[in-house]
Amino acid sequence: MNILKKIFMLPVSLSLGLVGCSVGSSKTYVLTTTSFGYDPSYRPYIVKLNGEEVGGGFGAATKRSAVITGPQYITWGQTNIRKQHVAKNIPYLTKEDLKGKSYLAVHLYPDDTVEITLTEGRNMPSATKKGLEIRSKLIDELNENDKK
Repeated sequence: MNILKKIFMLPVSLSLGLVGCSVGSSKTYVLTTTSFGYDPSYRPYIVKLNGEEVGGGFGAATKRSAVITGPQYITWGQTNIRKQHVAKNIPYLTKEDLKGKSYLAVHLYPDDTVEITLTEGRNMPSATKKGLEIRSKLIDELNENDKK
C-alpha cells in the first residue's frame, strides 16, 4: 500500500509543483520608495503599494519597501478630512521594469489616478512635469478663491 501511494503521489505532486511555479508567480524587489502628492489642498499620508507602506513628504522622506511584480494597488489617506483614497488605475510592473532600479516613486494626482516612476543608481526620483503643472494650476485657483 505504501508503494502504491508513492507511485500515485509522485506524478501528482510534480505536476502541482510545476503549475505553482508558472501561474501567478511574482518576484519581490526591495527598493527605496517615496511618493509625491500633487493636490495642494491636503497632504497624503500612509501611502501604500500593495499593502506595503512607501515613503512620502513630496519626495523628502524615503523608506525601503518590498515591491512585487504584477499589478500595483495603491491607497493613501487624506489628512484634513481623514478620507481614504484608492487609485482609479492600476499600474503594472514587470521584472524588466524593476531590474537594476534603486528607487520607486508613487505619484498621486488630484483625480485619484497614479503613476509610478523608477530610477537607477543614486538618482533620486523627482516630481513629474505633469504633476507640477497640475499642482501649480490648483494653487493659482486656490489663490484666486482666497482673493474673493
